[in-house]
Amino acid sequence: MIEALLTFFEKHTSLTEDEKNYIKTYIPIREIEKDELLLSEGEVSKAFYFIINGSIRLFYKTDIEEKTAYFYFENMFVSSYESFTRQTPSKHYLQAIENTSVAIITHEVAYKLLELFPRFEFLARVMMEEELIVYQEIIASFITLNAEKRYLKLVQTNPELLQRIPQYQLATFLGVTPETLSRIRKRIISKDIS
Repeated sequence: MIEALLTFFEKHTSLTEDEKNYIKTYIPIREIEKDELLLSEGEVSKAFYFIINGSIRLFYKTDIEEKTAYFYFENMFVSSYESFTRQTPSKHYLQAIENTSVAIITHEVAYKLLELFPRFEFLARVMMEEELIVYQEIIASFITLNAEKRYLKLVQTNPELLQRIPQYQLATFLGVTPETLSRIRKRIISKDIS
């Protein structure tokens, strides 16, 4: 299963046998059960994860509800980056949406990789750039699109969301109630039929 992580890295740069062996030796694979928390608010993140299969959501809890910020799928990295890099308490939760397999890159292993293999500085930058792009897309969609247009964009760019994510989580991601999401879906279906 670690081959998925090696393949991801090798899309960006070729790896030496020493680098591959280090990854195989020090980055374990773990099976995460559906609904299991990988990180809770207030905990310090000791690892970041590469999703081999399955999905993870990043969410916040308010006094009255959960607010989903993002969904992560196969071949994506997920972490509480601020908590991980600064070793401060996390402000959010990470939870498996379905049974999920992840490669676990601990704080110690990440920094040892950077120390032993300078090429991983480049790979770390690529990962951070991809995460920054994700966050900018989220912010832009909330500033420029209403809930219906955000839903349509999701349907076009991530149709798997509709099959893999519970409606109430999808609704919180869009910033609406499940009932409003149902109305949006009905409106779209009726437009398509017309």
